[in-house]
Amino acid sequence: RTMPALFSTREIAALFNVTETTIKRWADEGTITCVKTVGGHRKFLLKDVVRFSEESGYPMTGSLSPPKSRKLFETLEFNIHTANYRKISDLFLHEALQQDRSGVADLLSYLCKNRISFATIGDEVIRPAMIRIGELWAAGTLEVNQEHLASGAVMEALLRVSADLHRKSSNGLSAACACAEGDYHEIGLRILAYTLESEGWSVQYLGANTPFDTLNSFVKIMEPDLVCLSSTLHKSSGNFTDKVRSTGRLVHAHKGMFIVGGFYTGDYAPKDLQCDYISTSAHDAVAFVRDKFRLKPGPKKHITAPPSEV
Repeated sequence: RTMPALFSTREIAALFNVTETTIKRWADEGTITCVKTVGGHRKFLLKDVVRFSEESGYPMTGSLSPPKSRKLFETLEFNIHTANYRKISDLFLHEALQQDRSGVADLLSYLCKNRISFATIGDEVIRPAMIRIGELWAAGTLEVNQEHLASGAVMEALLRVSADLHRKSSNGLSAACACAEGDYHEIGLRILAYTLESEGWSVQYLGANTPFDTLNSFVKIMEPDLVCLSSTLHKSSGNFTDKVRSTGRLVHAHKGMFIVGGFYTGDYAPKDLQCDYISTSAHDAVAFVRDKFRLKPGPKKHITAPPSEV
């Protein structure tokens, strides 16, 4: 697993629009968690910085500088501040089509560091780019190997950026995420799994091509609070709906919730699949489980900055 990135006092000061002296004082007082290098330099994990911001109510009104080595990122900061996710998705698409795994990972990491929710990254940046890649392949503009390499670059980037993903405190709930048997398209499922993790869920990721017998055995033994099944196969095989229903019955037997999503699942109604919800995006899946599991934001403490730095 990739080691999480560490940030300097200067970078964190830029995030909060305060001086480095203030950040050092907060760190030395234990107000914000830091680690120290062998040389005595204070370094910060992004998850600790975001937790401090959420718990203290002190906003991150600044931003981290984008990677200087990539010209494609020159306009990225502006697009983030204006929430122009279409433009950001275009940049992401360019990196993916170049099969530039480092470029894709750097872009995703930068978005995470600028406190864009993973649901937004998945729905507004990654998903439109992947749809476009699929359209280019269907039109014959991309060869199969190019489509596979682009998808592989995105998948590897997702794995690499997971170390920098900010996760809220545990909500005490568990989820299992799986692609239906015969389905190897797991980028959407990976996005949902990371989104749930960022919301404080404990996620067991079963991955692509999960046989229904395996999934059902897992559900019986582990009894997760939530089961998410993804299927991108068009008009899946004849007994597909029967198999999904059987999983739904097992989930409901221990009072769990069952979500189904993926391309073409919109052809069904929840009652057709014995599920509680058919998801079309990470955002609506999270909104559904927040409502059903009554997950609400917690109270915030407040911290006051020195008057000269406000």
